[in-house]
Order: sequence, then C-alpha cells, then structure tokens
Amino acid sequence: MPIVSTRRTTLAALSCLALAALSGSPAAAADLKTVVSGQLTVAYRTDDKPVSFIENGKPTGYIVEFAQAIGKELGKEVEFVSTNFESMVPAVKNEQYDTAAFGVLVTPEREAMVDFTTPVGYGEARLVSRKEAPIDKVQAAGGKTVAVTRGSALIPLLNKIAPDVTVREFPNVAASLNALLAGQVDGLFTGLATADRLVQQQAELMASQAVTSGIAAFPVAKTNPELLKALDDAIDKLMKDGTYTRLWTKWNPPSVEIPEDMYAEYPGMPHPEQK
Repeated sequence: MPIVSTRRTTLAALSCLALAALSGSPAAAADLKTVVSGQLTVAYRTDDKPVSFIENGKPTGYIVEFAQAIGKELGKEVEFVSTNFESMVPAVKNEQYDTAAFGVLVTPEREAMVDFTTPVGYGEARLVSRKEAPIDKVQAAGGKTVAVTRGSALIPLLNKIAPDVTVREFPNVAASLNALLAGQVDGLFTGLATADRLVQQQAELMASQAVTSGIAAFPVAKTNPELLKALDDAIDKLMKDGTYTRLWTKWNPPSVEIPEDMYAEYPGMPHPEQK
C-alpha cells in the first residue's frame, strides 16, 4: 500500500506540472517577484482619456484594461494607484510600482532608469489651439507658448520640432486646457486621441497635423528581469489573440487606427475587421 500511494502521489504531481505547462505555467507566474506578493501594482493616470483615466470612481481606459488582461494572464490581482508622468518612472525604478498603465514613451533618459517591455503602442501627438489664433502646424509653434503635461516625453519632441517654442508645464491635461481656453497659452501639445477628444468637445478649438512621438511600452524596474519577461510573454499572447485589437476599437474613435508598426511587431495580430 505505501508503494501504491507514493506512485499515485508522483503521478498526480507530474499531471499538475503538465497542466501548468499547457496553461502558460501559472506556477511560474505565481513565483514572480512583485511589489506586493500575489498582486501587480500598476500606476495610472486619472486624466488621459482614452488611455488611462478615472470614470465613476474606477480606473479605466484601453491601456488600463490591457493591464488587467495581463494580470489575468499572470494569475495576479491588479491594483491601480494614481500618479503622474513626473514621478512615475522614478517610482517604478524604486519598486514602488511594478509597472505603469500609461502611454509611456520610451526615451534614452527613461531607458537609463528602467527597462521596457515590447511595444504596446506607437505614439502620435497633435497641437491644439484656438480657432481665433490658430497654429495649423506643430512647426509653427516657434515663438508661441504651449502647454504640455509636466514630465511628458512630448516636451523634448516639441522643442525639437519648434526650437523657439516656450513650454509651460501643467500637472495634467485639464489644467493645460483651462490655460488654453483662458488665453494664458497659445497651444496645448498632447497625444493624438486626447487632442481629437478636446477638439470634439470644444467647438472653439482646432488641431494641427499628427506627428509621431515614439514607441510606448510598460516600464519595469531593472532589478526584476523575470517580471519583464513575463510581461513580454503576456503582451505577445494578448496581441495575437485579439485582446489588444478589441480594446483599441472599444476606446478609440474610428479615426484613430492601430499603427501599422504594431502589426509588424506582432505578426498575426488581427485587424479590427478580422474580429
């Protein structure tokens, strides 16, 4: 009897290992080091619709929901903590958060502080101005005063495109918008979807052409390469199974399409019409 019992126990253990391998190795995911054991702690913004914002008291947006899907793949609850661009990268570096559900642009300065996952977007931006004092191209912002969210990677981009621009940093998009409407600044430089939303909501505003701002990805502390690998694997799966496409279509207007670079990055990723 003891021999039979040991054999059954061994077979059961082997069966569990086999099931774990077939299901994406949840045992390995459970062993991942995170800020809080068993939990993925994710920073998010409350004002960057449709990417990351708060609605009815809850975090939401397409990158927020994508982070929730990643947590499910890893078998971890996701806890969102509101923060801002300025403090986000240092906080991830110092392991206050596991990652951030922003449209976080990859820059050399940020890469010196943290690692980044494979892309979750290719950023585009527009300059919003008042119709009574239009700035029809980003290049024409030279000599003007433009509002940008504090700590945003769009600041060096704007300085590069329009070297003579005066940048005024504000804590969030809402504060930048108020300054623009009050005539305290000449323009507002922000992400494509946010710019389009502002123009739709404010009849007195107009937007410039779109300019490419770079690759967006999830930041991870350099001290946690295992988490980086797990996030990359989950992202790859969710790109190819249509989750990302579904969330993009849900949260973005039809005029904002998934960049072609994303399809090149993830071969087999479905287009919206393939869902």
